[in-house]
Amino acid sequence: MEPSQIIQDLASSDLGQRLSAVETCAKHPELARTATIPLCRLVSDPDEQVAEWATAALEEMGPPASEELDALVSMFSSAEATAYWAVTLVGRLKPSDAATVALLAELIEASGTPDEVRNRAIWAIDQTGATTPDVRQALTQAAHSEQPRTARLAAKALAKFS
Repeated sequence: MEPSQIIQDLASSDLGQRLSAVETCAKHPELARTATIPLCRLVSDPDEQVAEWATAALEEMGPPASEELDALVSMFSSAEATAYWAVTLVGRLKPSDAATVALLAELIEASGTPDEVRNRAIWAIDQTGATTPDVRQALTQAAHSEQPRTARLAAKALAKFS
């Protein structure tokens, strides 16, 4: 199946088309990589099977194309599952630009960020190796979290500052 057709089918209002397209992406990671943004949106699809296949596709595809960075960053404020995967894919890219790293730090500090998205942002920052003052501040705050996993992940990332 052609990537353009897959992308069109992933956006279809017809459940059967979406389901077929997302399952195809899960079985063919190289094809999934051409549909990163639609797949990221579909992890929040109202149909559970579509969401599960989209998650499976994203788990298998590896890092997205670097051209997807801006679109992924724009999804940081989306529904929890979409934001989680957007942050995960940004972490896989290991961006070095200060603006993206600063946005990840903001996600960690923001009170409204769901715990799983916050934890993934900590992981993503850890992947970048960024050691800016903003990152240190965000990780220090997270290291004092009442959530044990958040505190542990932040402490691990902070250890790189030593």
